[in-house]
Amino acid sequence: MSNLATDGITDKVLTTLFLQKMPDSVRNILLVSDEGIEKLALMADRILEMQPKQELYRVSNVSSGSDAMTELQQQIASLDNKLEKLSVTRNSRSQPRNRGRYSSSHRKSATELTADSAADNTTYCRQYRLFVNDKKTGLRFLVDSGADVSLIPSTSKHKFISDYKLYAANNTAIDTFGTEILNLDLGLRREFQFPFIVAKISKPILGADFLNKFNLLIDIKHKRLIDGVTNLAVYGNIAPISINESVNTTSSLCKYSDLFSMYPNITTPNFLVSNVKHNVKHHIITKGQPINCKARQLDPKRLEIAKREFKYMLDNNIISPSSSEWASPLHIVTKKDGSFRPCGDYRRLNDLTIPDRYNIPRIQDFQHILTNKTIFSKIDITNAYYHIPVADEDKAKTAIITPFGLYQFNVMSFGLKNAPATFQRFINEVLYGLDFVFPYLDDVLIASSCEEEHRSHLKIVFQRLDKYGLRINISKSVLGVPVIDFLGYQISAEGSQPQPQKIKAIIEYPLPETMHELRSFLGMINFYRNYINNAAKTQAPLHELLKGSTKKDRRKIPWTDESRQSFEKCKQDVAQIALMAYPNSDYPLALLTDASDWAIGSVIQQKDQNGWKPIAFFSKKLNDAQKNYSVYDRELLGIYLCIKHFKHLLEGRDFDIYTDHKPLIFAFKQNNDKASPRQLRHLQYISQSSTNLYHISGRNNVVADRLSRIENIDSPIVDYDLIADAQINDDELQQLKLHSKSLHFKEHQLPSGKLLYCDTSTSSIRPFIPKNFRMTKFNTIHSLAHSGIRTTVKEITKRFIWPNMKKDVKQWTQTCINCQKNKITKHTKSEYSQFQAPDERFSVVHIDLIGPYSPSNGYTYCLTCIDRFTSWMEVVPLSNITAESIAKAFYEHWITRFGVPTCVITDRGTQFISELFRSLAALCGVKVNHTSSYHPQSNGKVERLHRTLKTAIRCHNNVRWTDTLPTVLMGLRAALHEDCKYTIAEMVYGKSIKLPGEFFEESKLPISDDNFVSNLRKQMADLKPYQSKSKCKQKIFIPKDLYTCSHVFLRIDRVKKPLEPPYEGPYLVLQRSPKNFLLSIKNKQVNISVDRLKPAYVLQPNEHLNPTSSNDHTCVPSEQTFIPSQQVVQPNTTTRCGRQVKLPVRFNDIIDFSSNL
Repeated sequence: MSNLATDGITDKVLTTLFLQKMPDSVRNILLVSDEGIEKLALMADRILEMQPKQELYRVSNVSSGSDAMTELQQQIASLDNKLEKLSVTRNSRSQPRNRGRYSSSHRKSATELTADSAADNTTYCRQYRLFVNDKKTGLRFLVDSGADVSLIPSTSKHKFISDYKLYAANNTAIDTFGTEILNLDLGLRREFQFPFIVAKISKPILGADFLNKFNLLIDIKHKRLIDGVTNLAVYGNIAPISINESVNTTSSLCKYSDLFSMYPNITTPNFLVSNVKHNVKHHIITKGQPINCKARQLDPKRLEIAKREFKYMLDNNIISPSSSEWASPLHIVTKKDGSFRPCGDYRRLNDLTIPDRYNIPRIQDFQHILTNKTIFSKIDITNAYYHIPVADEDKAKTAIITPFGLYQFNVMSFGLKNAPATFQRFINEVLYGLDFVFPYLDDVLIASSCEEEHRSHLKIVFQRLDKYGLRINISKSVLGVPVIDFLGYQISAEGSQPQPQKIKAIIEYPLPETMHELRSFLGMINFYRNYINNAAKTQAPLHELLKGSTKKDRRKIPWTDESRQSFEKCKQDVAQIALMAYPNSDYPLALLTDASDWAIGSVIQQKDQNGWKPIAFFSKKLNDAQKNYSVYDRELLGIYLCIKHFKHLLEGRDFDIYTDHKPLIFAFKQNNDKASPRQLRHLQYISQSSTNLYHISGRNNVVADRLSRIENIDSPIVDYDLIADAQINDDELQQLKLHSKSLHFKEHQLPSGKLLYCDTSTSSIRPFIPKNFRMTKFNTIHSLAHSGIRTTVKEITKRFIWPNMKKDVKQWTQTCINCQKNKITKHTKSEYSQFQAPDERFSVVHIDLIGPYSPSNGYTYCLTCIDRFTSWMEVVPLSNITAESIAKAFYEHWITRFGVPTCVITDRGTQFISELFRSLAALCGVKVNHTSSYHPQSNGKVERLHRTLKTAIRCHNNVRWTDTLPTVLMGLRAALHEDCKYTIAEMVYGKSIKLPGEFFEESKLPISDDNFVSNLRKQMADLKPYQSKSKCKQKIFIPKDLYTCSHVFLRIDRVKKPLEPPYEGPYLVLQRSPKNFLLSIKNKQVNISVDRLKPAYVLQPNEHLNPTSSNDHTCVPSEQTFIPSQQVVQPNTTTRCGRQVKLPVRFNDIIDFSSNL
């Protein structure tokens, strides 16, 4: 009655109609009550149950159901008409402003409502259900055996809507928010722990899954819930509900609902371990000793969640208590819906696990089943891993240590190393022999040619899943559609392409700030690499930025114009991804390849009734050796690598190979004697697949050419029509025309009919160049030979005109990157610095390696060590220079004799920066200082020893230098140093050593044994370190801007290739000192000696007049630089005859002076 009544009928009227229909005995009792109509209905039911049965028969015989309904509808319609008349009469005098709210078009009469009710009885039909109360949560649960699942209402804390959908009886979708485990106390003397689905509903529901799990029975007649285990019962309340409040996991509108009804078990949401119907088990084969970890502390909220989850898993036999010697820490994972999933942190266990090499299919491999398919379905298996039990002997290895105990998994858990391989093997077994499915872990793709075939395929798959006891997630599954999203791809009958939302995420990706973010971006891009043209070439500048970086490097990215353009081009390429066709063996196949100076590219195409369509792309960057190949060899290598990459598509197929290098098409006809061994290997491999080589012109080989070709670096050409258009609104031109007396501007007509203003005051016609075209014109002239400032100014002023032209040309020439990298200037020479004298002997040691020399007694190298205080040297012959040999020799010949030094100074040899040598130093407590690269002066103490040592050995004329070495060392230790008047031996032993052939000694007074040690200590304490000094005058040369520039160029001191630039850079200066600069080189911080640097002159952002200029000028952001407190001042130079020489102004950029420092 409440549903049939309109808003105009009050509850009082409905109550009166309801009481009129009641028997007299019931009406007399209810008339004294003031309750609402729903409670009156419940009271009437109770009264009727207590009355004798014959009275019930009399009530039921009052009238038939249809007559009663008709009579009731007529009474309600009559009341509704009377209310309408009353409302019209009441509102006839003064109409409300918003009368439209009460217009008849927005209301339905009672007759119309009853008609709607007859048309859809399910909307208004109410049924009586049992309600029970939970003593712990205070919730009033609806007990509904017609609901497939158990639910609780969502609250404000549930914000993340999950992918799982439920359906009401009228097929309305219900949003869900994950699951929440509750412990219920229904008054049956036991607790009921169960995972309830959080949904957007009004009442909590105990569904069929809850009743089935705990064996509970509903007794509607006696309003009670019976425990089938203990035979105890709890009484509740009976209340009417709409049947729409019943919840199902599938919609009755689904066209495959009949298939689900045939296999109801596969849609049961809660999986029980006891329901396993197969013999597959997960094995964990390990090596080494068991590992164990301490329990991780959890905050109170997560601890409570973990306890609740573990109790649920314990009750459902997913886990069990353990006494294992293995123990992995607990890890709480936050799911997409905001809920938590406890699992193990099995990283250490995985390190000891022998990998299972079962093949996991490549995501792109699904295309082989899609040829000629038009209808698709995707099935998601719920709780996939829980369907696989763990072998009994390996359960102990899955143990997880928690703050509240040690537990092990009875089923396969997330995070185990071989879990994907085990499940893939299992799902392949389940769907074995079905060529219309593609299983990828818990996702299954089904493809069919028509609707009838697809229904048959789904039935077969459902039957297999039901046979093995698998459950599917209906909300994540999509059935019988022409276009479907699968594993990041959008699949249709025409082909496959990335999902639009994935493309949108990549296109909207902001400019990465750190190396880690850039690596993530490239990972997103390369997921679709097979769909992208020119991937290797476009991404090359971005990969250059990542050189030397670690996996989770958080350093900032030094972006350049080239890398920014590469980033934007990558996003543009993703936005233009082509639709890829499915391979079809009935269509002709062609392979188009091309190679450039540094990359190769190819595309496989097949020809259908609509023409050629791409199947897959491939591109690869060449390594350093391959870049040196000839054009013929690079093109041949491109075909070889492309066929090797696409072997799975080309094997057993007839296809043609197209290349734009014409000499290559005669490769199989030439004499084998003319081919190199590498060419023969490539041709032999290619011939196994195809020998059909054809020539295609470069203009027609667009796709492959774009995959490999780098843009030609030509002189930029500016259209004079564009210059003429820019002159029209140029303010500088107007000022020159009005105020300049030396210039004569005339209009010259271009072939297009436009007018170009030119200066004719000189013998040549000089067009006026607007601001946006000036640097382009400068590059046109300067890039021919990269002339100096004077020559470039003369050439440009002779051809063009604009204000402050000489100033601009001078600045741009000075900041030309190619000029600065390739033109050699006077090298920087800083002042020699003195080593700080150590406080005690053998505290600072310089070590180095020399060799290889001619073999002598099996030795070819030497380890040299020298003490900075005393200059005592040790030279150890070595047969090899491995890190192990170096560390052993240093320990045995120095540390065991003189003790552990405080500091060791070495160069950057691989042996000294090895992990072994660093471990030895750390173990002994030695600080290791490495010199800057290509700067031997930093380790000059030992480098000077090498010169003296080699000279002395050569003077002996002995082929076996190892026999001469001890004698030479004795002579050097006994030699008197003029600076300190001591020998090295005296500074170490306190006296000179006796040399061979020395028969006479100076007479000395006897020394008392009691005072010998104390006197020796006193003399050694008074001993001063030997300090080396420079013996010659030093010329110092430091460019004036070196201490203020933001970037520098680095001189290449290694052996250079022909035509290789002598400098590299520019590199950003991070920190500077008088002797060393800290530079950012390829994303690494490197200390470089100032003697290898020269200042880099770069355009600042506000000086960059043309942002689209050539590559010779790089705009580098400026930053605050360190300026030494004592600025180097350029003095006048005095010649030998006393004449004062002052350098011209044009040499102010450098400092060149001599000093007696």
